[in-house]
Amino acid sequence: MRFPTGLPLILRRVEFAGPLGRVKADLILDTGAVFTALGWQELRAIGYDPAVVPDRQVIITANGVIQVPKVTVESVRLGEAQATEVEVICHDVPEAGIVSGLLGLSFLKHFRTVIDYRNGYCEITEVQKELNNDR
Repeated sequence: MRFPTGLPLILRRVEFAGPLGRVKADLILDTGAVFTALGWQELRAIGYDPAVVPDRQVIITANGVIQVPKVTVESVRLGEAQATEVEVICHDVPEAGIVSGLLGLSFLKHFRTVIDYRNGYCEITEVQKELNNDR
């Protein structure tokens, strides 16, 4: 999937699936974030209650070190790129009016990601599809 770049690089309608269904959210692409982050409201909508999730993750924010709930969602999809069993931290990002979270390495590690600022695009492709196209 290829899309134009901007700053911040906002990905529209990223789909998350959980035990109660699916939700679509706009996220900032963050190649420096180890985890994908999604807000409390969205995680509740797909069947997770961050308040009672036993797994916690320590993260560093602009305001310091905090612990946040961590869940493994059934899947995350961006266009044709889909990954299953993705670790997601529950954290409302400060830009809550603009986006519902961050798309980080817990999703991106499943794909080849190219950000070409000079030519104005970002491309996320499945590695297996690339290998098949090279043959």
